[in-house]
Amino acid sequence: MINTEIYVENQKLDLTKDLSTEFTYNIDDIKDFSSRNTNFSKTIVLPGNAVNNKVFGHIFEFGSANEFDPALANVGYNFNASKAANCIVFVDKVQVFKGILRMLEIILDNGTIEYECVVFGELGGFVAALGNDKLEDLDFSQYDHVWNMTNITGSWDNVQGSGYYYPLIDYGQVSISRANKHDWTVQAFRPALYLREYMDKIINGSGYTYESSFFNSAVFRRLIIPQNGKFLIKNTTKLVSAERNSAYTVMNLQNTSTENLKFDNISLAQFTQLNSESFTYTGTAVANTVINLNLYGVLNLSFSGFGTAYTTLRFDLYKGSTVLATKSFNNTVGAAPSLAIPYLWTDTLNAVINPGETLRVEVNYTMSFDPSLQFLSGNVESYGGTFLKIDNSTSVTVPIEYGDTISINDNIPKGIFQKDFFASIIKMFNMYVVEDPIRAKHLIIKPYIEFYDFDGQSLLAIDDFNSLLKINDQDNLLLEDGAIRYIDWTYKVDRSKPIRIKPMSELNGRYFEFKYKNDADYYNDQYQKKYSQAYGTRIEDSGYDFAKEKQTAEIIFAPTPLVGYNGEDKVFSTIFKLNNNVEDVTEHVIRILQAKKITGVTSYAVKNGGTTLQSLTTYGYAGHVDDPDAPQADLNFGTPGELYFELVTPYPTANLFNAYWSEYISEITDKNSKLLSAFVYLKLRDIQSLDFAKLIYIDGALWRLNSIQDYNPKDIGITKAEFLKVIETTYE
Repeated sequence: MINTEIYVENQKLDLTKDLSTEFTYNIDDIKDFSSRNTNFSKTIVLPGNAVNNKVFGHIFEFGSANEFDPALANVGYNFNASKAANCIVFVDKVQVFKGILRMLEIILDNGTIEYECVVFGELGGFVAALGNDKLEDLDFSQYDHVWNMTNITGSWDNVQGSGYYYPLIDYGQVSISRANKHDWTVQAFRPALYLREYMDKIINGSGYTYESSFFNSAVFRRLIIPQNGKFLIKNTTKLVSAERNSAYTVMNLQNTSTENLKFDNISLAQFTQLNSESFTYTGTAVANTVINLNLYGVLNLSFSGFGTAYTTLRFDLYKGSTVLATKSFNNTVGAAPSLAIPYLWTDTLNAVINPGETLRVEVNYTMSFDPSLQFLSGNVESYGGTFLKIDNSTSVTVPIEYGDTISINDNIPKGIFQKDFFASIIKMFNMYVVEDPIRAKHLIIKPYIEFYDFDGQSLLAIDDFNSLLKINDQDNLLLEDGAIRYIDWTYKVDRSKPIRIKPMSELNGRYFEFKYKNDADYYNDQYQKKYSQAYGTRIEDSGYDFAKEKQTAEIIFAPTPLVGYNGEDKVFSTIFKLNNNVEDVTEHVIRILQAKKITGVTSYAVKNGGTTLQSLTTYGYAGHVDDPDAPQADLNFGTPGELYFELVTPYPTANLFNAYWSEYISEITDKNSKLLSAFVYLKLRDIQSLDFAKLIYIDGALWRLNSIQDYNPKDIGITKAEFLKVIETTYE
């Protein structure tokens, strides 16, 4: 009788015999203190029969090919071996594994077919689903809006984890006076998006759902991700348009005349106007452009006498000193009191324009005539039409102008993989991501301090566990109120095999370093040079005598120093470089900040050029502390060595390390901390109800289950398990 059942995308595979494979179940790896692991199996060999071949879309056939539709189940003729397929494994009708299936190899041998596969827990499937998707692949277009003061100031009342928020950030060259940074240009305000929504879109966009009370907390909802480009940008194909709406004389003619065309209706996008004749490309990237020329007018001539005149009217489009296009009009005319000769040049050409290159249109005229013919007067007259219009063949980025509509998708931090972003957030707040045992593709996300919970309290705050516990039976240890929180495995331990207890000092390094990524903006650079570490770093010394190395947890975000100026009551994040004592606007490493509306500051002006847009006594604050005047929480891992603003209240001790990591580090570095490895007897129902959030009771002590290794559901017996001792202490 075959007791094993495997379902792929809800379709049952046809097994000709029971499978014997081993599964490993993980929650943590205390040998790498910042890691988080997922469940997995060893190789599973599936027979290639009619049912299974159909499930896997006859992938074994040499000529097989199919169009993959990600909206459909990854099965049958839509099967794609490079994509995750949902998988559930049952033994004796008991679910022993839920996750995703990955096909490793197809073996053809004398007419038989075998599929070698492995299964991973859904956390592994989630990471696989993210693939190489980046933040800019997320769609935030619902938040597109006009860049104006109404929307800027209105966003400060929206610190609730959704929408956009405009923090005041000193990006360099955005303050009216560098001496005191009192008044600001509107360029100091760029829209940031909330971390809460990034996490929503990353998880849901991968086809997963989740639950997390922490994501709904006030702490999490006030976190924002600012734009990190050099400028606030928009995408456009329009580079410049230069027109003439009324007739004018290009030149009064002599025998030889040269002059540039002049324009009176100019629309600039990514060009600057040197004068009415020349335009310089200010883009930072090479533009592959389409230039449309539409020049028309009349050549006016007046002669007396008799004979023939020979005239050449030539237009040259210049890029710098290079002629991109030219058009000549040659005329032979007889004597007449006056002549009006029309000209027309319409042309479209492709061109490559490099940053800093200048465009202009030059008019050249030459004339010769018989000696008996006398030239009286002449001019080249232009009228109507678009003389010079330059569009890019593909969309290019240009700085936004006040009053433009902002496309939020154009201003998302670029080049950041979603999986790296997600992993850094998990690392910052020391969160566990576990799979729901019943719901498919559903993740449960909790910080460590909430994951092991005892009646609403941190476990490490409990001084006497045993007084609160009572044994119900050999399998379950209950709380006084009857709610199952602890499982008694005392009688499951195989005493005939060695039980190994290893001091944690033999597994961990001497130092545990928590740090942001380095960046080269002015204040980060100065801090790094002075203290030889990133701003806000925390290095915890375990005190181990026999360990020397350092273990590091680094996130993808860079720290953001806060700066204040004497006599000013605004404090703001600062991100610029300083070259020869001149502020330089720069692209920078992605940041994460806490947002809060600050009221009651001295009135200051926000300007656009010479125009004062608004005078304000509030501003949209964003920084590593929650409040620049009376901070209670810090987004750094450790207290900075120095501050760049004056703080009259004590600096907060509630930082990322103290709030989310200290209890965990205390537990794995305590002198009594131990890693227990033992062989235990586990039933199928133990695996089915496996919950890493429940502590394990063995021989009078509480343990945290880290892993179950190589469990074989078809060979019921003992399997190796790993536990970390719970320490009854509160970290100071």
